Amino acid sequence: SDPPQSWVMDNKGGAFISYERPSSKTQEPPQTSVLDKCDSAEATGSFLHLHVAIRSDGLDLSTMEAHYTVMDRGLNGSVDEESDGPCGELNMVAVSNPCVIDNTLAPDGYMVLHAYGAGNEPYERWKNMDRRSKEYKKLKEERASVLWRALEAVIPDVRKRAVLDLVGSPLTHEFFLRRPFGTYGSATEDYLKDGSTGCEGLVLAGDGIFPGIGIPAVALSGASAANALVTPLRQWKALDELKKKQLIS
Repeated sequence: SDPPQSWVMDNKGGAFISYERPSSKTQEPPQTSVLDKCDSAEATGSFLHLHVAIRSDGLDLSTMEAHYTVMDRGLNGSVDEESDGPCGELNMVAVSNPCVIDNTLAPDGYMVLHAYGAGNEPYERWKNMDRRSKEYKKLKEERASVLWRALEAVIPDVRKRAVLDLVGSPLTHEFFLRRPFGTYGSATEDYLKDGSTGCEGLVLAGDGIFPGIGIPAVALSGASAANALVTPLRQWKALDELKKKQLIS
């Protein structure tokens, strides 16, 4: 039989649907097992993405940054005399400009940009929508206007320069990356402190484990998991072998 799991794929080929994990017969007290902690962890909001390829003629990459943070409504996040703060809905937008670091990421005369609201797009707005419907496409265009404004803060005529633009919604994030409700990941206060489990030889790694979300953090959790599986002496021997092969200095 299939092992218990907290999400499965809709048999109609739709998004991933969350289910309550069947109660285990473990002798551990409720809410203390690793599975219970994972299922009860608070999740962050979802993503909205805008990937754009543009003509780069007349732009000087040497004067540009690789990363920008744009506050669409300011640090207060003001909306109609109300404030939801810097982390409010689609307020803080990250703009990635990777060609500053590696200009081979796009053909000569072009560059790529990525704008996204990380964890600040509500999934509920998209729930149960048909990804092939006109309503879905219209909502993507409407919601992406914030991301376009963020790009225009960096390159004012970016829309005129665009040769390709792709919008990713919380449903995109949910479906292709297998993230229930399109979540960015576990909320900071609910990270597992380490990847230890009650199973011998099984150590967890990922964005639900301290230090949490993001590639550098996940890489650290992976390194910690690897280190937990071998003794310090074996680690030193492995490092010595890598130095002999000049793979590390």
